[in-house]
Amino acid sequence: MKKISFSGATLVASLLGIVGVENAYAIPSFARQTGLDCTVCHTVYPELTRFGRDFKMRGYIMEGGTTAMPLPLAAMIMADTTSVSKSKDSDGNSVATNGNGDNRNGELVIPQVSIFYGGKIYDKVGAFIQMTYDGTLLPQDKAVAPYISMDNADIRYADSVMLSGKELIYGVSINNNPTVQDLWNSTPAWGFPYTSSAIAPKPAASTLIDGGLAHVVAGVSAYVMFNDMIYAELGVYHTIPAGGIESLLGWHNGGSNPAVSGNAPYGRIALQHDFGSHYIMVGSYAMTTKIKQIGTDKLDSYNDFAIDTEYQYDNDKHNITATASKIWEKAKLDASNDPAVATADNASNSLTTNKIKTSYRYDHKYGAALGYASTSGNVDATRYGTTLAPDSSYGIAELDYLPITQVKFSLQYTMYDKFNGAKTNYDGNGRNASDNNTVYLVGWFMF
Repeated sequence: MKKISFSGATLVASLLGIVGVENAYAIPSFARQTGLDCTVCHTVYPELTRFGRDFKMRGYIMEGGTTAMPLPLAAMIMADTTSVSKSKDSDGNSVATNGNGDNRNGELVIPQVSIFYGGKIYDKVGAFIQMTYDGTLLPQDKAVAPYISMDNADIRYADSVMLSGKELIYGVSINNNPTVQDLWNSTPAWGFPYTSSAIAPKPAASTLIDGGLAHVVAGVSAYVMFNDMIYAELGVYHTIPAGGIESLLGWHNGGSNPAVSGNAPYGRIALQHDFGSHYIMVGSYAMTTKIKQIGTDKLDSYNDFAIDTEYQYDNDKHNITATASKIWEKAKLDASNDPAVATADNASNSLTTNKIKTSYRYDHKYGAALGYASTSGNVDATRYGTTLAPDSSYGIAELDYLPITQVKFSLQYTMYDKFNGAKTNYDGNGRNASDNNTVYLVGWFMF
């Protein structure tokens, strides 16, 4: 395979120009292109079925449908409201605020409007590209321009050959978020919860691979699937350069981004197997990243390693999906620990994240899901803003209702057992973990 230099990848990065919000979703343009109902690829979007994973791996190019549209375009509008158990801190300040610092607790917000290009581009090349209008600042802050930006992107070339009677699928993905190209819902980009409140309080600590590089890097990866059983992928990521196409078009760049020094390698391996209506995958992925810090020539080094698994039972009416993952991160903080930077107390830190989720869907219309997540790590007051260990744990319960395929309503409840190191008085001012419990109601409307 020809090696791709990052002078070329830098051009790709500029073309992607990618900053955005967390998640991207199922889009009707795929259904129009293939002639298949959305439920063939999704249990409930964006969770993929066995067929959906295969469609993605083969480059989004399957055809068979009819559409009057000249391009495979789709759109999505989201509307939500958030209610935090205790919406003000001990000083009377709101904790559920938007990026402009305004209280949004209990208010109806249009957090996201997206346009998608989803489908075949030419021959064996296809894409999933999302452009998003971030309406978190609306409707009150008319004077503050909301962000318009490119969001999750996955551009693919895929083909296959037969080897000794076994199919070998191979392809290349250009994408902007480590694991957004992944086929399974056990990885960070596509993991449960598939959407969550943008304004509710969040724990201070998270691993870098769990969203820390989303939409601020561009990557190229090559992958293979042999005999519908063994999947392997190798790739490399690089920082999107400043002044790219997003600046030329006047899109908001979201502020300062992590600057990856050199190339950040990424690897993935997975084994999958079908037996009747049952399906199981076990896998692992890893990434090594060096981050620049302003004020020093030293670098922070992150090594993320994860194991994950997914199980599905699927028939015409009933679907059960269960996922689990564990991420270990070792960080060597030469730059952050440099006195000239002083953003970390320790020369090295570690974090461990556990996530587990199970869901049941009936007739692609009604659904319920339960999830649990925990993060633990070293005490580092400067880095995490607490003299306690940055340990957090919480459960999530969700109910879903799809009156029609392109409309989904979700009611989600997040309950914290521990937040930033403690169950009670975690901030030293009397705030408890349970004060951050959140009710979140969201409607998704696809076109």
